[in-house]
Amino acid sequence: MNKPKILNKFKSKESKEKSSVMNTPTGRVTNDTVSEHRDAILKKGREFKYPFQHSKHKIVIISLTLTLAALVLLGMITALQLYKRQSTSDFAYRVSQIIPFPVAKVNGEFVSYESYLFTLSPNINWLYQHGTTDLNSEDGKRQIKHFKRASLDRALEDQIARGLAEKHGITVDGAKIDKDIEDLRARGGDLEQIIFDSYNFRSIQDFRRADYNGRLRLEVARQLDKEAPERAKKILSEIKAGKPFADVAKVYSEDLETKPLGGDIGIVEKGRANLPEEVADKVFAMKSGDVSDVISTSSDYFIINVTEKLDDKRAKISIIRIKIKDISQYLKEYRLQKKVSEYIKLENIETE
Repeated sequence: MNKPKILNKFKSKESKEKSSVMNTPTGRVTNDTVSEHRDAILKKGREFKYPFQHSKHKIVIISLTLTLAALVLLGMITALQLYKRQSTSDFAYRVSQIIPFPVAKVNGEFVSYESYLFTLSPNINWLYQHGTTDLNSEDGKRQIKHFKRASLDRALEDQIARGLAEKHGITVDGAKIDKDIEDLRARGGDLEQIIFDSYNFRSIQDFRRADYNGRLRLEVARQLDKEAPERAKKILSEIKAGKPFADVAKVYSEDLETKPLGGDIGIVEKGRANLPEEVADKVFAMKSGDVSDVISTSSDYFIINVTEKLDDKRAKISIIRIKIKDISQYLKEYRLQKKVSEYIKLENIETE
């Protein structure tokens, strides 16, 4: 009996909802008022959207500001660790990989703090792994100071080599670095562990980088030194003119160990000679009494005399060594010319 009233009540409510939806400020929606109805709806949408966009914009600005502040704070803390305390921690090293703090300047080029820590790291690893001295003792601290000085010098030399290589178009053959890695791999076992045990680098990438740096220093020095090969030719001409090899070696050889002995290094064995590969190969291709031409290696020039060929695997030889102007000589010259600035204070520690 009450059903009609209840139904009427629901219908009335439904009618009101439809009226609120279908009516606009100008009245009921018709073909003529549909555009006004659309604009009204879009207007209400914009009233909701724009405050949200404004808030989103503020959030982005605040986030960027906080991130920048965090980076500045991190930079200040790391700068204190690097320049004041000269930290060698992994944290300081990782941050120096992100933020390019300079440690020195040589010949107008900045040297990154990261490159200094990269060079220092394997030396510190060696001290911890193989050193027999307590690093907190006076002698231990002295060893660390020595490695710090040597590592900074090496980082400076690497920068000099890169600058000269770029100027003169000198490059390193990547195949030689690949061969070095394959030679290590041929030993068997885990390659990264071999690299760490042998060279104190923690990754193959670090070994490749160090190998590249070393080869670049040698290649730059070899290609830029035009005097060493000329000296070698002049020395060889004196031997060919009849001067005894030993007498010439005592005058001109730059190998300090063998120079007083007239170049004599005794007996060498094939495959076990402590000589550059190019020199060792030449020795066992020569006969007793032979004197070689000038032999160019990656680091020096050699002239060898096979004084006695004992058999196919043993020979008694003498050598004359002519050194190439090393990159370290360029560093000495730049220091004399006041072209080196260092941003950390390191002592020159002499080793026994």
